[in-house]
Amino acid sequence: MPSKSKKVIYTLGIDTSCDDTAVAVLKNDRVLANVVSSQVDTHREWGGVVPRLARREHEKMIDGCIALALRRSGVKYIENIDVIAVTYGPGLAPALEVGVRKAREMSMEYMIPVVAVNHMEGHALSTLLKNSRGVNFSKLAKPQFPAIAVLVSGGHTEIVWIEELGKYEIIGQTLDDAAGEAFDKIARMLDLGYPGGPVLARMAEDGDPNSYPLPRPMKDSQDYHFSFSGLKTACLYNTNDLKKALGPKKFSKIVPDYCASVQEAIVDSLLGKVSRAVKKKKPKMVMFGGGVSANNRLRSKFRREMKKQNIPVYFPDKKFATDNASMIALVGYYKFLRAETVECVSKLERDPSITIEHALKKL
Repeated sequence: MPSKSKKVIYTLGIDTSCDDTAVAVLKNDRVLANVVSSQVDTHREWGGVVPRLARREHEKMIDGCIALALRRSGVKYIENIDVIAVTYGPGLAPALEVGVRKAREMSMEYMIPVVAVNHMEGHALSTLLKNSRGVNFSKLAKPQFPAIAVLVSGGHTEIVWIEELGKYEIIGQTLDDAAGEAFDKIARMLDLGYPGGPVLARMAEDGDPNSYPLPRPMKDSQDYHFSFSGLKTACLYNTNDLKKALGPKKFSKIVPDYCASVQEAIVDSLLGKVSRAVKKKKPKMVMFGGGVSANNRLRSKFRREMKKQNIPVYFPDKKFATDNASMIALVGYYKFLRAETVECVSKLERDPSITIEHALKKL
């Protein structure tokens, strides 16, 4: 439990939920160091993340990332850390195990308390991060609740109602593919390489989003749920037909227009459901998190729409949109202040399928 007289809390955050080995050090809610070791090159030849390779790379990089984060932060020594915040789920089980095991080891060796953090809660609160001078990266002066968090990544697409920090309810989610997964799978159809989603978004900037009429699945349903499998299937047939009709050379010339049309369909699907939720639930603000929240088209369309509804909308700094440990450390800091530390660190285990609604689960 934190001392009431201690005004400065140093948090070491660890995230090994997928294919980035991430470690950060925060001074309260301020980022002092944010280290990310990417595994993109390791997984590129397989066209996706291979869990056993992800675990191997995490094991190889975790100690070096911790040492680098401590050095960059100026904290220098692990003994100066007040709390360790580690992602215990959701994510790839073999990858999660590396971070959880390291947190257990350090906690027992140095007698540092541990806070177990839900990865999606990290994304939900990533707009609350501040720089070392105390300036919010997202220009969010003061959080207002209740709020809506829109979480869009390779594995998740969720609309989350935040009553207050630590109290979450999923009110909408994808029924099949996540938005980021749709970006990546369609990029693969277009032979854009791995990871394809960011490449598709870049190519879309030079294309016409109205070039190809693509479906917006569940557009007329009155709930807040999403579906992207229908769009993916439409693109599969569509691109096959176009490749046969045009041939490789001519097809390559229409790819930017096709990318722009795909991006527009995904963004419109997100915008329609989030707008419906905002109108019905009337939050005081909307926050985004997850890798897809870095998409420029998504940001511009949502800013325009939320301005019409007079609702402030905030996006994470792009370096905190994708997986990182700063957001994990931030959640850990808040949980530490609420004395939500792990009671028996030796029994802390990964939970790959945990949802954000279980963020207050007793551990």
